[in-house]
Amino acid sequence: MTYIYLGNYQLELKSKFGYSISWSSFEEITSKAILAEKSGFDSIWYHDHLMIPGNAPVLESFAVLTALTTKTNRCAIGQSVVDTSRRHPATIAHSALTLNHISKGRTFLGLGTGEAMNLTPLGLDMAKPLKRLRESLQFVKGLFTATKNSPFSFSGDIFSAKNLFLNVDNKITSVPPIYVGASGPKTREITGEFADGWVPYVHSLSNYGRLVEDIVNGTKKSKRKISDLDLVANVPVLITNTENDVRRKKIGRSLSIRLLLEGNTLKDLGWKQEIPKEILQSQMVINESVSKTLEQEADKIPSEITEQIAAIGRPAQIIEILEKYKKIGANHFLIKFLGQVSNEDFKKFNSEIIHVMNNT
Repeated sequence: MTYIYLGNYQLELKSKFGYSISWSSFEEITSKAILAEKSGFDSIWYHDHLMIPGNAPVLESFAVLTALTTKTNRCAIGQSVVDTSRRHPATIAHSALTLNHISKGRTFLGLGTGEAMNLTPLGLDMAKPLKRLRESLQFVKGLFTATKNSPFSFSGDIFSAKNLFLNVDNKITSVPPIYVGASGPKTREITGEFADGWVPYVHSLSNYGRLVEDIVNGTKKSKRKISDLDLVANVPVLITNTENDVRRKKIGRSLSIRLLLEGNTLKDLGWKQEIPKEILQSQMVINESVSKTLEQEADKIPSEITEQIAAIGRPAQIIEILEKYKKIGANHFLIKFLGQVSNEDFKKFNSEIIHVMNNT
């Protein structure tokens, strides 16, 4: 058993592996989810967007995940993440509890503040995102456990409720754990204060531990321990036995786009050039001009920087990177296969990475 220490807290780490589903057709999503479960993954994650840069199909998350519950039997299923500016917390809670009922208790819920690309075209108010996130967390958690005999009431600056309850399923006693997709220090503190887990969008080995410290600060506000949370490391992966793999040359832009959208990690990795504000996820509104700028900026970032947010190489090299994340706090790895993923990639990840890490 592996232990790490964060301040005064000792964590016992058991490796869990999540599979991040790419934007694609429902047929492709289904086949990859089934394959992920057969390959030993513990959780399946799907995004929640209206729009994205590019031309891939963007399907509604709760509908997709509900369908996947009928195709899988073991894996936990949920989002990374639902934005709290586009959906009312009562609707979020109702959808999540319904999904939990259909999946027989296999659901988790991811929440975040949202991105301009999905909010600005709707004319939605993006003001006070932190307060909105905080109140949404309180609202959803309260409504999860409300009953007819003990209804939920809430009075916040943004949301309110009086004597509310959801009669979804009295037989399932567990409610979905809540993960927050927190990218900034204040949202990470809110994560530590209210959430059950953290699922970052982008990070590197060099800054992950510092980001976790923000969550530790949040746990102190609610008198919890960091060990109460499931800390996810979001790791793009390419299994390859050669430095000259042609796939390695093709994935640079996708990694660069991740870094540009989030912004902070790119600066942490030493990027000195100014990032155009219109391509940051907090401000991006998708159009042809912005998409072109994003691609142009992405092509400027060298592989020496982009590959620091990924795990690329032979299985043993990937294990080495994941083990380093474990030592600085991660206990759940969200794996995003880079490039065209094959059945062989899943088999190799299961036999040479998951099996090795969980049996040594």
